Amino acid sequence: MKLSVRQENADSSRYWIARGVRFVTVTEELRTILLALWNGQGSPLGGYILAHPSGERVNLDNMAKRQIVPALSRCAICQELESAEHEGHMFERDETLPHWPSWYALRRFHGTQVREQAGNSDAMSKALGNSKAVADKHYLKPSGVLPDVRKADCDIRM
Repeated sequence: MKLSVRQENADSSRYWIARGVRFVTVTEELRTILLALWNGQGSPLGGYILAHPSGERVNLDNMAKRQIVPALSRCAICQELESAEHEGHMFERDETLPHWPSWYALRRFHGTQVREQAGNSDAMSKALGNSKAVADKHYLKPSGVLPDVRKADCDIRM
């Protein structure tokens, strides 16, 4: 799926100026989520992907603190949120749910997934909006390299 993304910069008067449009490669799983969100918003032709009903952009840190982290902190016994009352038992976190690390970790994960599905770093760099050199240096998870490095390190020590 190609997703049109408008890049913006703030000037000193706090108005946003559009710099251009680029296409972003996303995984099939993220495509499904974004399409459901887009359809739920009435299929708008412009605006922010994560937007308030007023059309303003969502503060991602606020969204993580108020919605994502609490949703991932459910009780293993009654499946209620941590903030709910737990009658007859103490709250016990459901460890099958992931912990929320950060938006940056989600970005790195997305880059890794795009690279694994596409089979090259070019798709990853385009999905992240970085040059190939930056994407390889900062986002490429060296899963294929590590076993060889470990083997070489062991061979040297022996």
